[in-house]
Amino acid sequence: MWLILVLCLSGVYLFGVLTKSSEFNEIHVQQQQPIATGQEFAEHKEPLADKGRTARKNLIIVSHGRSGSTLTGDIFNHHPSVFYMYEPLQTPKRVQKNKMMNDSGYSNLAKEFLTGLFRCKFDNPDLLHDIERYYRKPEHPRISRSIGSPPLCPHQMTDPKWNPRHCLPMTNEVLGSACKDTYNLTVLKILMWRIPENSIETILNACSAPDIDCKVIFLVRDPRAMVPSSRKIGFFGEQGPPKEYLGTRLYSQQRCAQTEANMELVRSLPDCFRDRIKLLRYEDLATKPLKVLANIYEFAGLPVLESVRTWLHKTTHLSRSACNRLDGGSVTCTKDDAWAAANRWRWTAHLQEINVIERYCGRVLRLMGYRPVNGSTELLANRNIALFSDDYEAKHWFLH
Repeated sequence: MWLILVLCLSGVYLFGVLTKSSEFNEIHVQQQQPIATGQEFAEHKEPLADKGRTARKNLIIVSHGRSGSTLTGDIFNHHPSVFYMYEPLQTPKRVQKNKMMNDSGYSNLAKEFLTGLFRCKFDNPDLLHDIERYYRKPEHPRISRSIGSPPLCPHQMTDPKWNPRHCLPMTNEVLGSACKDTYNLTVLKILMWRIPENSIETILNACSAPDIDCKVIFLVRDPRAMVPSSRKIGFFGEQGPPKEYLGTRLYSQQRCAQTEANMELVRSLPDCFRDRIKLLRYEDLATKPLKVLANIYEFAGLPVLESVRTWLHKTTHLSRSACNRLDGGSVTCTKDDAWAAANRWRWTAHLQEINVIERYCGRVLRLMGYRPVNGSTELLANRNIALFSDDYEAKHWFLH
């Protein structure tokens, strides 16, 4: 045990630097922030595994947009022991825009906000004001059940009398007390591009204090599904001549480089940190939802409730047409046939678009067990052939 403790405290310098392949040099992209410092981890007074029982427990779901993070977050949103926040880093992003902050200002604000969230503290009045406006929008009634339920609101959200206008105004004391005293676990669903430095390292650094206990679910989806879906909802647009897919090239390169860098980061961490991070593929959740439910709840330290099992089975066997006004917009509604959602890209994405993504995301595809189609329309159309494997290299880099 002493040897393990020493290794955890002294072996945190092992961060790998992402080496870009030559094909990534074909187009120019903004240089990613370096991930391989690790000095802040060396300042930890104790390993994460030895946090005191009084430390506030947190779980952070990190993924790219259109990777199934809304469904994954909603699994925790439906647990009565969880204080859930849907994409909270939208708040410092809006504050940054309103106050015309530069990127450095946003980075500091986001880190301050995260550290506060991990302690159930909401001290910054600008951030608190945005939280109230965002989570009380008419189109967002159910993205956080904890924020729409007692003690913050007089009625349960299932009650016909429930109305967000009847809920208490959000003050630091009211919101902080509800978070800390009513719920055992805080769960945040965060998109990678909103995290400063686009790195899980930023999350771990914000969790370094002795009174904060964090775990991370690193959610990954097949880029051939994630990238076209991102384009369709306006995360990026195409550039240059038609059929050149310059926007897709740029977006694929950036997102897959971030995914690979974060996987390499986790791979190089000491076990005491790696033990706090779980890798999850969306395809596994889509095809085996109840098995994954039990697995991620065990990781989070939550009991599996029959009500959540029933909800998840139902919501992953419906069609998108089942979404209604109570589910919010199409982006926040999680009702969909899960198998169809995992495979829809095979019949909707253009073959040339798929070829571009496979070229710029080749290593991520290999590491995550995603089978390339190499231009084969027959392979794409064959529903009996899964394009992802149960065994893949990156799976062995994680302890969970």
